[in-house]
Amino acid sequence: MKCKIIGVLEVVQTEDGKHAMRNDRIIAVPRHSHREQAEAVARELPKQVRSESEKFFVATDELEKKELKFRGWKGPKTGNRLVDKAAKQFKKDNGKG
Repeated sequence: MKCKIIGVLEVVQTEDGKHAMRNDRIIAVPRHSHREQAEAVARELPKQVRSESEKFFVATDELEKKELKFRGWKGPKTGNRLVDKAAKQFKKDNGKG
């Protein structure tokens, strides 16, 4: 499914109360969806939708004894930069770059 990045939820994740690291969540919508036009930027989502998203991530990570602290919401430029950076690192780590 082709998607469009609409933003990032910046997260600091702690595992078993020890090691803290960044583990941001990229937010995307399908390219061919009525939601694509409605929400062009994640930080402009209704407050309730952002809150529900944060609660979802907290609930799923609690099962693995991870604690999340949210730093805030960023726009699509930040999301695209993170994806590009990860793709370059993947190529480097796999001897393709």
